Amino acid sequence: SSGLALYLVFLVAILIIATMVYAPIRRRRHRQALAAQPFPRQWRLVLRERWLLYRYLPVDVRFALQRQLQIMMANTEFYGCNGLEVTETMRLLTLAQAALLYRNISQDQLASFPTVLLYPDAFVREGELTDELGLVSRQRHIMLGESWQQGRVILSWSDIEQDLRRLDGHNLVIHEYAHQIDGYDGSMNGVPMLPNETQYRRWTRVMTAAFEDVNHQVQWGESPIDPYASTNPAEFFAVVSEYFFTQPDLLQRLYPEVYTLLAGFYRQQPLEWLGEVQRLGQSTINSKT
Repeated sequence: SSGLALYLVFLVAILIIATMVYAPIRRRRHRQALAAQPFPRQWRLVLRERWLLYRYLPVDVRFALQRQLQIMMANTEFYGCNGLEVTETMRLLTLAQAALLYRNISQDQLASFPTVLLYPDAFVREGELTDELGLVSRQRHIMLGESWQQGRVILSWSDIEQDLRRLDGHNLVIHEYAHQIDGYDGSMNGVPMLPNETQYRRWTRVMTAAFEDVNHQVQWGESPIDPYASTNPAEFFAVVSEYFFTQPDLLQRLYPEVYTLLAGFYRQQPLEWLGEVQRLGQSTINSKT
């Protein structure tokens, strides 16, 4: 009987190992098949009409985005909150912006994509605040979005709609998904997963210097970028990611090393797409429903 027990233990171990090895292979093949499908014409029309940035994407960037978007549309769960009915168009326009950030992220790293909780407008979150005397009080915070380490993104649809038609350094989806990408190494600390120690050292040096400069400017009330970037290194990374994709000329002018760092990390060059657009002041479009 002991021999049979050992055999069963061995067999179970083999099955577990086989499952662990095969699951990523099966997932990769499934996603490759999704990405290879023809991109729906209706999706393309919606993106062109509703999303300003999409109109300026180069062909190769647009193609890569479409492939990633098809994977994310099939693998992202959405839940409408406060009575919001989530439509396919809402899912498409939300995930299209997120897909921009995934060009340099290996599909093998992603067992799943974050679940999206979509609110119609800004939402209220209650929490406890402890002051310097140790007294605890309950606080109500008006939130546009949140990103949780457990793979959950909370977003306001009305703010997403605004972001779709402007290029001004603010983008809720990019901000919250940058937090998710930051957390793939297990910690949302402003330092995403990088390939080697040399790049970690460079990232820390460049980002720390820029973060400290923003803090200094915020203290003097003269920060040209969103003061929220001074909150902590994680928020700094998320905020400069917003500027990188939607107002790259300003980011490159203020912090050229940060722009170069993000261009390498995201494998994108938004300054080449938007430089002329922003010089001409074409940063918004009218809302269309």
